[in-house]
Amino acid sequence: MQERYTSASDTPSDGRVSQPVRYTPAVLLALTLLLTLTAAVLGPAGAEVIDRVVAFIDDEAITLADFEQYMSSAEKLTPGISRETAINALINRRLLLRAAKRIRLRGKTDDEIIQEYVDIKVRVFIKIPPEEIERFYNENRDRFGETPVGDVWDDIERLLREREVNRRLRKHIERLREEAYIKINLPPS
Repeated sequence: MQERYTSASDTPSDGRVSQPVRYTPAVLLALTLLLTLTAAVLGPAGAEVIDRVVAFIDDEAITLADFEQYMSSAEKLTPGISRETAINALINRRLLLRAAKRIRLRGKTDDEIIQEYVDIKVRVFIKIPPEEIERFYNENRDRFGETPVGDVWDDIERLLREREVNRRLRKHIERLREEAYIKINLPPS
């Protein structure tokens, strides 16, 4: 008995359904060998690692190239910064940028966007009471010498405001980190 093999071109044009295509064991073996050889040629030998992922923030990846670029600029500002400190700073930066973009902040640079976000979410709520400025002046009298409090009032207020901004910003970043899935895969140095 001879089997009949059909192809898609054998399908009648009047819409009738023809017999399904049947392959001989020899054809199946040939296809299997062809696919195996293709996978062997294009598989690991043909694959190339372009970049590594050193951290994840939810579904966002931080690549080794991104990290190394950030690390080189961070070392200029903070010589001797550790890789762990740098990756955590980069993660914090990405979290702040993401939060800023959620409220549709825009700027020319990422630094401008982050600064505007901090101004809106943190700095605007900080008021330094006059008593706190006077207390700081009195506790640090030796630092100011004979300079009257009125001459250094603005400087003290600015210093105390920045301290409070930093304290509240750390808490804000902690909340952002708690709300995100963060995985660090930083290779050893």
